Amino acid sequence: MADSELVVLQHHPATGPSAFTPVLDQRPELAWRLVDVAAGDPLPAPDEAAGLVVLGGPMGVPDRAEHPWMDAELALLTAAVDAEVPVLGVCLGAQLLATALGGAVERREVPEIGYLPLARTDAGRADAVAAGWPDGAAMLFSHEDEVVALPTGALPLLTGSQGVPAWRSGSAHAVQFHPEVTAAQLGEWRTVLEAMLERAGQDADALLAEAERRERYHRSIGAALLTRWLDVEVLPRRRGAG
Repeated sequence: MADSELVVLQHHPATGPSAFTPVLDQRPELAWRLVDVAAGDPLPAPDEAAGLVVLGGPMGVPDRAEHPWMDAELALLTAAVDAEVPVLGVCLGAQLLATALGGAVERREVPEIGYLPLARTDAGRADAVAAGWPDGAAMLFSHEDEVVALPTGALPLLTGSQGVPAWRSGSAHAVQFHPEVTAAQLGEWRTVLEAMLERAGQDADALLAEAERRERYHRSIGAALLTRWLDVEVLPRRRGAG
């Protein structure tokens, strides 16, 4: 365990770690590697990972039958939390975590997309990762599926969206929003975004312009969230096991 790496699970080339990459690269005490799950890269065993970051993707848990790799990933996430391995799930990653831990995910009638201001719940103020969240900070949401039932015992950490924007269950933290997305990465999603925005009655040009305006602040909030998770969850466990 002392030499284990942080493993970042990617589900599509366009939904990589983006703004998370420089944060991870600046931590010489923690090696990390990218695993492209949908492309068939082998998944780590839970005891091989110092922690797992589970990224988003254009697919959804309701489409599980079309993506056979999901079953193996769900099994990994269940085993990781059972073994108290720190996990951070982002958007699809949050939905996969909820499913793995006994929650439920359903498709929304209307996509939730745009920047929404979020604030801590009482549980969020008591959680070492969420406690540093600046209440009122707006984060990017872009999803058609949503966790409609949290795993038993899970604690909502943030509020401000139509669902639960952030929660914790055991060693897992999950966020429905995208703290890792830059304006450039969002631009790469334009084709998918336009279809979602049309169903939501919004405009792609307006959203991309807003992303450019918010870029610096959005990146700083996302970097701080990842840094707190590394410092509070991943590194103490790694040192303790070494």
